[in-house]
Amino acid sequence: MPTTLNLSKADLSLESAFVQPEFALFRDTSALLRHLFTRLQPHAPLLQNMKIERGTDNIGDFHVACHLYDFRVGVRIYTEKVSVVGLNVLENEVEKFGDLIVNVLSAVKDHQPTAAFRTHTMNVVMHGKPEGKSAREYLSTFVKNVPMGLGPQTGNGGVIYFGAKDDRIVSSVTFDISALLPDGMFVRPYVVWDASKVEVSALPARATAFIREALRAFGLEVPTFRS
Repeated sequence: MPTTLNLSKADLSLESAFVQPEFALFRDTSALLRHLFTRLQPHAPLLQNMKIERGTDNIGDFHVACHLYDFRVGVRIYTEKVSVVGLNVLENEVEKFGDLIVNVLSAVKDHQPTAAFRTHTMNVVMHGKPEGKSAREYLSTFVKNVPMGLGPQTGNGGVIYFGAKDDRIVSSVTFDISALLPDGMFVRPYVVWDASKVEVSALPARATAFIREALRAFGLEVPTFRS
């Protein structure tokens, strides 16, 4: 039976890179804002939280930004990519966050139908406590050959990388002692999908399936992502 990881904090991010820079995205910025505002209606966007950011006045920094849910979610649309970042995502917000990602990418496609994505990159950062055992006890099962003479061992950690499989280009899972949660554990599933093999509408389901699969491979499960 997998060990339940009881989460105290979870941050999620998705970055979708275009096949090539979409210079025409900002030819009509007002139209882009209109499409974004319309698609984000289920998430109660506020006009005062939508901005045009010029950065250092170079093409790479120029983007449209939108903050939602008391600034816990940030959406940014660049010439080269679309970024969605969610901080302190609650268990009952995971489905909502997935819908938001689809809404944002769909708004870009509404505005620029010829825009094509090359990759979708998801990063999930979780801090939690494994049920029935300490974080150090759980992590000790992965690192056995610990050098002696360097001082008392205070914990273990590591990252394991995986190559291409199905619609995934690369993935990894990181485990460590949490720096935020006393006696807690840090877990970071990471994946890059081939966007030509994953429809935008399928991203939430693919994300949930990958997180579940990655955690189970290491004997963990999170109630939010149970099948």
